[in-house]
Amino acid sequence: MPTPTPDFVVIDVETACARYSSICQISIVGFTGGRETFAWETLVDPRDDFSPFNTRIHGIAAHHVNGAPAYGEVHHIVDAHLAGRLTVSHSPFDRHALAHACDVHDRDTITTRWLDSVTVARRAWPDLPNHKLGTLARHLGLTTHRHHDALSDARAAGHVILHAIEQTGIVLADWLTPVRRRKRGD
Repeated sequence: MPTPTPDFVVIDVETACARYSSICQISIVGFTGGRETFAWETLVDPRDDFSPFNTRIHGIAAHHVNGAPAYGEVHHIVDAHLAGRLTVSHSPFDRHALAHACDVHDRDTITTRWLDSVTVARRAWPDLPNHKLGTLARHLGLTTHRHHDALSDARAAGHVILHAIEQTGIVLADWLTPVRRRKRGD
C-alpha cells in the first residue's frame, strides 16, 4: 500500500563546520493526519572540514561519514520528499543549509513552501522563556528527543506543529498566513 501524501514534511540537518553547505547529516519526516508516516535519514560526506565545535554539538566526526554519499548524491531523494510540499524547519538554518548545499554541489534549488516552527511556537506559546527546540520538546513532554540528532530534531519540530494546531485551533494552512500587526490607534 503506498504511503499517503504528507500534509507536511520536516527537514533537519547538522553541519560539519560554520559553512551552511557542510551538511553531514540530513533527516526528513513526513506527517499525515496528525501522525508520522515516514522517516528518512542519512549521514552525508560534506566534502568539508569538521569543526571541533560542531562535532561537540552533534557528535558527528569525519570518520563517521567515511563512505557516506555527498549531498549531490542524495539531492534527488531530498527533492522527491520536499518539492511541491509544505516543508517545516526549526528556524531558517536548515533552509539556508539546503540552498547552499544545492549551490555548492551544482544542484537545482528545491521548490517548496517553507514554514518556520520557531515562528509557530512563538504564536502558540508566547510565554515560554525561549523557543529553542530543546525547550519546546521539554514543554511538550517529548521525552525521547535527542537534541542535535537530525532525525530526532525533525520529529520534534513536526510535533511542535501538531501541538500548536491542537493548542490554538489554527489549521495548518492558516499558519502560512502572516499575522496582521495592529497599527497604533486600531
